Formats: sequence, C-alpha cells, structure tokens
Amino acid sequence: MKEAYTLIKEAGLKLTPRRREMIILFSTASTPLSPQEVLDRLKLQFRRCGLPGVYRNLETLAECGVLFRVVNFGRERSYALCCMSKQEEHHHHHIICISCGKIGQVDACGYQKGMVIDGFRLVSHVVQLKGICAACASEETEASG
Repeated sequence: MKEAYTLIKEAGLKLTPRRREMIILFSTASTPLSPQEVLDRLKLQFRRCGLPGVYRNLETLAECGVLFRVVNFGRERSYALCCMSKQEEHHHHHIICISCGKIGQVDACGYQKGMVIDGFRLVSHVVQLKGICAACASEETEASG
C-alpha cells in the first residue's frame, strides 16, 4: 500500500481519508469492484458519500496508476488495484481470470509511443487479456475428469 500512497503524492494529490479507505478496500478485494460496490462499502464509514465522488476518486486513482480500469462488455465499469509495485515500474498490462476474477500482470507488449502502424501514429493503447487462472483450470479439469 505504501507504493499506492507514493504514487498519489507523486501525482501532486492529497491522500484523503476516502482515498486511503479505497486503497485498503481494493487491496483486500479478490476481484474487481464496481463503483456501486465501492460506494456501498464506503457508506459504512463515511456518512456523506455519493456516487459522483466515488467515480471521481476512482478515475483519479486510475490516472495516477494506483488502480486500473477493467474493460467489460457494455457500459459496466469496474476497477482493480494495479499489481505493479513502485520498484518494478514499467509498461505492463493485466490479465483477468473469467472464472474467479484473479488479476495477473503481463509484461509482453509491442507498443511504443509514437510508433506508426498502417499510417497511424499511435498516441495510446488499451490492452486487457482474459483467461482462466491455473487454480480454476485445475478445478475444471477435476470436475470433468
């Protein structure tokens, strides 16, 4: 969690009580959380807490690298704690188990800022992989075997 606090401070942001509680919430969550789930849990500690503020804080934490946005079908939005630590800061992506929601890190990526593909100069990219983690795969194997 110290890495998350450092990222917030380096971004010139304050570590507010709500942001601190959000980081704790995500660090103990085993799956990505929706803004509504975050709100429901924060309301237990903060009397005045609304969905617009939760969205603003989630986006702020995503922009400074503490959280990442999980890409879902439709308009449903969820977030998870970025598994990168400050010591290993580098370009990476995430893989999410479609069975249990476990999150892993993927280091292989051919993206380089400014590269040109088919006449397009790239300015950003989004990559998210989905799969089945080893534990869920072994459960499926046991269930079918």
